[in-house]
Amino acid sequence: MSRVIGGFGISHTPSMGMEYDKGMAQGFDPRWQKWFDGTRRLKQWLDETKPDKMVIVYNDHLNHFDFDAYPTIAIGVAPEFRQADEGWGPRPFPSLVGDVDLGWYMTNKLVRGGYDLTVCQDLAIDHGIYSWLPYVMDTPWDTPIVPIAINMVRHPIPTSERLHGLGKAIRAALEDDGSNDRIAVVSTGGMSHQISGARFGIANETLDEWFLSKIGNDFSELIDLPQEELMRLGGTEAAELALWFSMRGALSDNISEVYRYYTFPAITGCGVIVFDDHAV
Repeated sequence: MSRVIGGFGISHTPSMGMEYDKGMAQGFDPRWQKWFDGTRRLKQWLDETKPDKMVIVYNDHLNHFDFDAYPTIAIGVAPEFRQADEGWGPRPFPSLVGDVDLGWYMTNKLVRGGYDLTVCQDLAIDHGIYSWLPYVMDTPWDTPIVPIAINMVRHPIPTSERLHGLGKAIRAALEDDGSNDRIAVVSTGGMSHQISGARFGIANETLDEWFLSKIGNDFSELIDLPQEELMRLGGTEAAELALWFSMRGALSDNISEVYRYYTFPAITGCGVIVFDDHAV
């Protein structure tokens, strides 16, 4: 059986990726230097733990899917996942390495466990992964991933309970896969922000930091909070915080917090939290 060695939740934003490219070329804006510095501990954790594979739960931003066909839950099953062009051309990064065998295995286990998946043998990945990955892993990105894309665009979106249950189902599948891999489970979703409508620009740093303080051992309090309340308090896109429950659901009750960091460079909070999983 494979073992979930830990996981992390991390925010994403298009500007995070653009600021990385500018920062590495000509130096970081002081606001983004804080985020770069704040991700060093996660990079160190990945360098030290060296997971064999990663399962990454994220949301696509109408760069692969569109409103004509937007699946609730989609899984990528392919040898590689290309970078989506979000309108300003591809960034200078390679495609992501996939794991076809693990992807098909997880697809079968999750479907039989009650999660109906859209299987994508071609999947372009946008800033949901590409914005933060350069901060925490050096290229070449040779750690295989299984990406799971969740609808956070067209309502109704999956409930917090459903996403937490997805994480538990992911763990059960990994523990029954017949391999001996060390797996990190990742969830990434924007923190409080709103990018449309009359409340454009709203954010709530207090909400973000409270969320980070609870996601470890008090996550049930978060799950009980209706997503409508998350959106009221933190902007419509704060609903993406529910994605982090998939990571937490994939971890056992025997975890320790390795690191937590939060800053607010612009538009949306940027946060990260890392856990080791000590279950035998």
